[in-house]
Amino acid sequence: MLKGNQRSIVAAAIAGILISTYALYVEMAAEVRPGYKALCDISEHASCSRVLTSKYSKGFGLISDDSLLVVPNCVYGVIFYCLMIFLSTFDNLTLVRVQFFIALSSVATCFYLAYLLIFVLKDFCIVCVSTYVFNAAIVYFLNKKIQILKVKAK
Repeated sequence: MLKGNQRSIVAAAIAGILISTYALYVEMAAEVRPGYKALCDISEHASCSRVLTSKYSKGFGLISDDSLLVVPNCVYGVIFYCLMIFLSTFDNLTLVRVQFFIALSSVATCFYLAYLLIFVLKDFCIVCVSTYVFNAAIVYFLNKKIQILKVKAK
């Protein structure tokens, strides 16, 4: 049961890496080629390239432009998903709880980004929403892993 749960975490993280890498490609292509239309640009109000080139797409729109931390949000996503894969190899309850807290923080970030997407940018980004779903799935699977480890510890 524990191994299957770990595979689920890794699968969700790999999907997150793929989606985040595509988002980075879209962001870079849109910057280099004006008028670039990504596959995820579905309509006027569902344009991932418009969202991924907004001022909120780097440093979550919170970090000043002259900081070294102003990188595309999807780069932070790739780092997060790689960290989730690495940490999922451990079965230590304390470490899994730390991993759960990190994943829960990513979901909080998703709420912030979803707010910006809906109320500030007034757009829909299927790539962005997909990462929100994978982050929630990781939290779900980590919660299950914690419950399994608690039972094993008894």
